[in-house]
Amino acid sequence: MAEEIWNLDSSEPEKKKGWWERKTGEKLKTHEKILGIIFLVVFLFVFYVTLDANKYQAEVRVIEGQGRVGVNPTTEKLDFGDLSQGTRSARTVTINNSTPVPMFVSVLRLGSISGLMTLEKNNFILRKGQEQQVEFTVYMPASAPVGTKYTGRVFVFKIPAPFF
Repeated sequence: MAEEIWNLDSSEPEKKKGWWERKTGEKLKTHEKILGIIFLVVFLFVFYVTLDANKYQAEVRVIEGQGRVGVNPTTEKLDFGDLSQGTRSARTVTINNSTPVPMFVSVLRLGSISGLMTLEKNNFILRKGQEQQVEFTVYMPASAPVGTKYTGRVFVFKIPAPFF
């Protein structure tokens, strides 16, 4: 219901427009309402998927020496430790689907470490009750400057995929 506001210069009340009415006084058409609802549902879905993603900090430090590797055993982040030039380190993340709906899993890597990081599997379907391990490997090139710390973030998105 639109709220009435009395204008002192007129004997007729003005109607305050609701959010669903245009400035011309016309109400939104049915197809405009449907498009608005579809947009809202898509927005909420993307918001939920982003909020539900597994998020990991990733880091590695370049140290001096031949073939030296120091790894910090932690499960909260992908810490590849200290690597000398020409060496590599791997970390594994276990992804499981405890829902009755298949999930499409996609991994997004960001930051300065993303150029050094490879992963064995990306963009795959995880069926109900399945578990998959994904191995992340960082190779430190010979040209990496000693003392440099590469950091970034890794997002593991699990998107419901009921039609797969």
